Amino acid sequence: MQGGQDGVQAAVRHGDEVADRRALLRGAGVVALGYALGAALQSSWIYSQLLPEWGTVELWRRLLANGVAVAGLVAALVVLRVHATPTVAGVALRGAVAALFMGTLRVAAQVVVGVYALDEARALGAEVLSGTLIALISTAIGVASMVSLRRSRVATREAEREAVSVEHAVRALEDEEIRVRRAVAEGLHGTLQQRLVLVDARLDAVQAATERALPAATADVRWVRSQLAEARDLDVRRMSRLLYPDRLELGVVPAVRALLGRLPATIATNLVVGEELRGVDDPTRGGLTIPERLLVVRVVEEAVTNALKHGPPSRVDVRMDVDDGVLEVVVANDGGSFDAPAEQDPTTGTARLAQRLRIAGGSLHVGPGAGGGALVEARVPLGVLQGEDRTD
Repeated sequence: MQGGQDGVQAAVRHGDEVADRRALLRGAGVVALGYALGAALQSSWIYSQLLPEWGTVELWRRLLANGVAVAGLVAALVVLRVHATPTVAGVALRGAVAALFMGTLRVAAQVVVGVYALDEARALGAEVLSGTLIALISTAIGVASMVSLRRSRVATREAEREAVSVEHAVRALEDEEIRVRRAVAEGLHGTLQQRLVLVDARLDAVQAATERALPAATADVRWVRSQLAEARDLDVRRMSRLLYPDRLELGVVPAVRALLGRLPATIATNLVVGEELRGVDDPTRGGLTIPERLLVVRVVEEAVTNALKHGPPSRVDVRMDVDDGVLEVVVANDGGSFDAPAEQDPTTGTARLAQRLRIAGGSLHVGPGAGGGALVEARVPLGVLQGEDRTD
């Protein structure tokens, strides 16, 4: 593992060095080339107009000499590794050496191609000075471009690190929420129900004993037992399902199907699942995470609950599929007409669910259906709520 991390870090450093070198050479080379072309054109025009005896040198000779000088500057910057020099003084020193090399190479090229004669000392000295100054300015601009790139890279990576930290925090909260939900649901379904069963058994014995001795109290005991049975079968189970839906471990489709199966028989339900979702919902393939499944079930549950409150509907249709890495959920009912509130109450279940989806990078839209009732549309990007192991 350590070797792999070292390899990644080495690759990143190499990529940074290549990018720095490219920025330096691009900045210095383009500026130097611009100066070289301008100087060649200017010299040719001035000499042809003011000093005709010096204007006999063809333009291509000046351009060739200046081009060789620019290439020499770029090569010197590469050989001296100015882009990899860690200190400001080192960059300045090596940049000055590269600039002096360009100025000298420019004069040498001018002598070779016949721009100047070797005995024209004053002209050659001026060309060395001007070429070196041009190279210094060009190198300084290239270094500035490289430094700007480095600062931008540092800022980008810092933002990425902050984003990763936020993502890890969200994942930790998701993990903790799932853990608490599961623990409480198991406690309600197991420990509390067992206690209620034991209490009911004792009350059964009490009822049997009081039927003869205290007939008047039998009705009260029978009422207490009925309330306990209702609390055990309805309240405890309902609360357990709210915290952790049935069959969630098997996938989001079984969990939604179980949710729809608990609706009254007078309400027709239809669940349509796309093939893409069936593929990623298979727990053996490590598709959807528990937080993703839970969020989708909450969307369907909230839509069904609101339909029962404002309906009741005679039909509920649910459509789910995955499109381009986003799980899309559509829940439609034919209940009472949907009236959008003038101002959204942030404390409602729908508002809290919408906020939860936004944190996960998704969205929630509630509006009127085409044939009456309400239409709920939600989008859940996959891969954001990594939370627990996908296979669980």
